[in-house]
Formats: sequence, structure tokens, C-alpha cells
Amino acid sequence: MAALVPYINFADKGRAMLDFYKSVFGGNVDITLVKDSPGASQMPPDWAERIFHADFKAPGIRILGSDIISDQAGRVAGNVYSLALTCDSEDEIRSLFDKLADGGKVVWPLQEAEWGGLFGQLVDKFDIQWMLDYEKPKE
Repeated sequence: MAALVPYINFADKGRAMLDFYKSVFGGNVDITLVKDSPGASQMPPDWAERIFHADFKAPGIRILGSDIISDQAGRVAGNVYSLALTCDSEDEIRSLFDKLADGGKVVWPLQEAEWGGLFGQLVDKFDIQWMLDYEKPKE
């Protein structure tokens, strides 16, 4: 089956963002810098250390991104998308919510939702919107 993987325009904050997400979720990241990319000769020299492409993987999570797309396409941080994270336990959702909210802004505090789950929404310190959900087992 196909998988939907978010691709984030890091706006030259890629290293900090990926380090932050690694501290939250664990996992690994593979990074190709502009200077090591196939198109390095067509890029401005001051972009050499920027992330040409990043592939972040942690259990159940994959995020792709680049520091250069934002310069080419323009980047508007805000509410055009959210990363929806479904959690496996109440402990997990509380832990991840607290970590992602650190330095960011809570939009919807973690609370019981009308569908019986535990839900919260936040914008992390890099202006990425997150929606976290835990579906409690039916009794």
C-alpha cells in the first residue's frame, strides 16, 4: 500500500529541526548536503552546507525535507498543513506532546475528545503544526 510521507521546507533550519525531532522520537537521519549533491555546481556557493535532502526515520515516522526548496518556492510558515501523529498509549501521547510543545505553542491542550480519544494540537518551535491522537481501547 502507498504511504504518505511529509516533505518539509526547513527554511535553513534543517539541522536544528532534525536534531530536535531526533531528541523527541529517536531514530536516524540521512543527510545530503548541497556540496555533495548532484546539482552542487548549479547552486549558490553560500548554500554548500545547507541540506539538499534529508530522510528522517524513527519507528512509525518518516519525514523528508530540504533547506533549499524554501528559497526556490517561498515558504510560508503557518496553518497550511499539520502532521498528524497517532499514538499507541496514553503515556506515549503525553510524553510526545510535552516534548514537541517545548519551546512551541499549545493550540489545543491534550484532553478527552468527543470521539473518546485523547487529542491535542500544537505548533512546535519551528512553526510546524502537530495533531496528536490516542484512541483508547473500547471497553
